[in-house]
Amino acid sequence: MQGLAPRALRALLFATLNIAIIGAWAPARAAMPPSGLADEVAALVPSVVAIQTVATTPQGRMYFDGSGFIIEPSGIIATNRHVIAGAYQILVTIPGFKPMEAKPLYISEGIDLALLKVDAGMPLPAVKLGDSNTVRIGDAVMLIGNPLGVGESLSVGVVSALNRNIGETLYDHFIQTDAALNHGNSGGAMFNMAGEVIGIDTGLISSPNNTGSVGIGLAMPINDAKFVIDQFLRTGTVVRGWVGAHGQPVTKDLAEAFGMPSARGAILTGVEPNGPLASLARPGDIVLTVGGQDATDTRAAARLIAGTKPGDKLALTLLRNGEEIRGTVTVGKEVYDPRRAMAFLGHAPEGAKLAATPSQPGMTLAKIDEATRKRFGLEADQTGVVVTAVEPKGVAADRKIVAGDVILSVGGHEVNSPDTMTDALRDAVATHRFFAALLVAGARSTRWVALPLEADR
Repeated sequence: MQGLAPRALRALLFATLNIAIIGAWAPARAAMPPSGLADEVAALVPSVVAIQTVATTPQGRMYFDGSGFIIEPSGIIATNRHVIAGAYQILVTIPGFKPMEAKPLYISEGIDLALLKVDAGMPLPAVKLGDSNTVRIGDAVMLIGNPLGVGESLSVGVVSALNRNIGETLYDHFIQTDAALNHGNSGGAMFNMAGEVIGIDTGLISSPNNTGSVGIGLAMPINDAKFVIDQFLRTGTVVRGWVGAHGQPVTKDLAEAFGMPSARGAILTGVEPNGPLASLARPGDIVLTVGGQDATDTRAAARLIAGTKPGDKLALTLLRNGEEIRGTVTVGKEVYDPRRAMAFLGHAPEGAKLAATPSQPGMTLAKIDEATRKRFGLEADQTGVVVTAVEPKGVAADRKIVAGDVILSVGGHEVNSPDTMTDALRDAVATHRFFAALLVAGARSTRWVALPLEADR
């Protein structure tokens, strides 16, 4: 999305909202494109899509732009998770097709990835996924996406750096490029010159007071996404390896404090009591190696653990009180929770009900009559359905709905009784929406509220 809050801006402008890709060819910085590039691009463009979302923000109902690319002819599209953050409607435009509504299939908790599904009524052209482990600094790349919502655009450049850490996830190792990347194309594709996707355009680093490209664009390596995509398409869920511990790199100062001759390894900041590592390690231990790999790069160690099959063993080398300890840990599993992940769209708080259902919307409703008008001070001509009570930790309370609020419509359809409200919510579920758009009249203003929604069980 195009401008989610400053959470993603830190000193770098990370694409917490749609980050785009477009730009001029820079011959001084990148090798000249090979002959036939236009033919190559023409073959790739039909597989890259424009995404527009409708979201509820503190400023009200807003529209945002993003990008994605088709990974399955059946209509499955990959994009960034942040592209659909807060969205209650997602529209996808595929070259040659009218805009169509998309349904979220999967939202990753660990990396900035989401999968969408559209029904085009026919097979769609899918991209070929490459191998990001083979990418080298200096490789030429093409970025195709929807910058600033202007439509399909191309920029070309080179891989400037690898393994960039921007502190966004435990697994960060972004591909950096000088190809122009701007707001509006998060979720777009980074192609190599063989026409294979090697990254998902995700963010950019910009100079102070500048929100556009200065030649430092960031893409998630496609192998990270493939780890998730392959599992989800094959099994309908995603399982990551897990050992139940948290750590941070050993700095020079920490090394001196622990009497180490040099800074290496990762110091454990926490070990979960019932986790796989609990019997072997404790906070303050320094992990020197994991599976034979140096643990100094904690992000690489996290990726190794996540990619290990649950039940398999990993060899560890620990340092405790100056002595090395060798052992093995049986990797546990961290299973994708679709309810928790889908809550990302609505940012449900800890302990809150994650979604309403047509029969349990998290609030008690009543028809507006003389009694309710008097009780809540409603005007004589007030229409809609009045909220008489709200579950303290329910989803309606999370969305700041309070007793006395009046729901005027659901998805643009007027409601005038609890039964018509229930029917409208069921209609929203039937159209595969994960949110119901409620027009709510409160004491001070009328506003749109995106109510997280799922079917009755």
